[in-house]
Amino acid sequence: MKKLRITLGIQLIFFSGWGVYLLSSRNANTPEFYLETTPVDPRDLISGTYVALSYAISEPQAGKCASMLPWYRAFHVKLESRGKTAATAQGPVPLYEAADCSSEARYDAGWAKATVEPGPAGTRAAKYGIERFYLNENDPRKDARSGAVLAKVKIDNRRQLVLLDLVAKVQP
Repeated sequence: MKKLRITLGIQLIFFSGWGVYLLSSRNANTPEFYLETTPVDPRDLISGTYVALSYAISEPQAGKCASMLPWYRAFHVKLESRGKTAATAQGPVPLYEAADCSSEARYDAGWAKATVEPGPAGTRAAKYGIERFYLNENDPRKDARSGAVLAKVKIDNRRQLVLLDLVAKVQP
C-alpha cells in the first residue's frame, strides 16, 4: 500500500510540473498575430477531425531564406507585418510574413523556429508545428476552403509558433 501511494505521489508531482511548464511556455508577453492559410480537410479515424494548414511562410523567400531552405535542417524566421491586412468579424487584422532568416538561434521579438522537411516532388518546406488544427466534428470551420480562414498564432518561450485559433475571413 505504501508503494502505491509513493507511485501515485510521484505521478501527481510529474503531471503537475508538466502542466505548469505547458501553461508557462506560452509567454504571455508576446503579441498574438495572424497568418494566411490554405486549409485542406482530411479525416483521420484515429486522430479525429482536423484542418490541415499550409502557409506562405512555409516557403520563405525574403532575405537569406531562399538560400537557406535547400541546405539547412532548421533555422529561425523573422515574422513581421508588411502592411497587408485581412477583414475579420472583429475588424481588419494585420497579416505577418517572413521577412528574413537566420541559421543562429534568435531570441529577439518576432523570430520563430522552423524545421525543414521534404515536400512533394523533391521540394523542401519550412514547418512550424502549426500545420494541424483539431476541431469538433460539428464545427463549421472543418469545411473551410482555401484562404477562407486565418491562423491566430503566438511565439512561445522556445521560439516555436503556437496555433491559438482559426479566424474566419469576411468579404469586405
